[in-house]
Amino acid sequence: MAKAPTSELNINEIGHIEQLPDEIILYLFENYIRLVDLYFAFYPLNHRRINGVINSARFYTNIPSKDIFHIKPFSHFASQIISLHLSTFCNDLDLSKLVNLRSLHIEKPTQTQLTSIRAEFLPNLLYLSLSHCWYNVHELPRHLKNMAESCPFKNLRYYILPHGEVIRLLPKYDRLDSKTDNSQKHYELN
Repeated sequence: MAKAPTSELNINEIGHIEQLPDEIILYLFENYIRLVDLYFAFYPLNHRRINGVINSARFYTNIPSKDIFHIKPFSHFASQIISLHLSTFCNDLDLSKLVNLRSLHIEKPTQTQLTSIRAEFLPNLLYLSLSHCWYNVHELPRHLKNMAESCPFKNLRYYILPHGEVIRLLPKYDRLDSKTDNSQKHYELN
């Protein structure tokens, strides 16, 4: 007589994350686990292999408006963040620590954050977007207001102003021959 299958799990049949290959762990960390959860759940484990994978990760960070901002994990992984979409007001967020940032979208920037959006702090920035906020273009710091005339960012390609104007910055070798619409202006970098 055959035994009926039981619904009990054998503890030896349950997998553990450290049994996965590094590539899969890295993929999970970069794409599915929030930075704050990664910091509090995995980093304190002091597991050499897992920490090595964490240290090699590049993070695309989205902080929605209903999320609580945690400065400690953000500061810890600052040099590994390559994309930041900030939808909540974060007065204590220091953008100058994000040296490898390539994409920045801020919906409610503080004056301090606007001032720290500088080429010397964010040398790899490709995309900058400042959403409709309580600032108008005339209240922006001078280096952000005059970006089309004199862009200090050597890699910046797209800049979206708070009123919605899109500025596409092109390097000299990449001239645009096609017509542009009125919502997007093209400029040549010096």
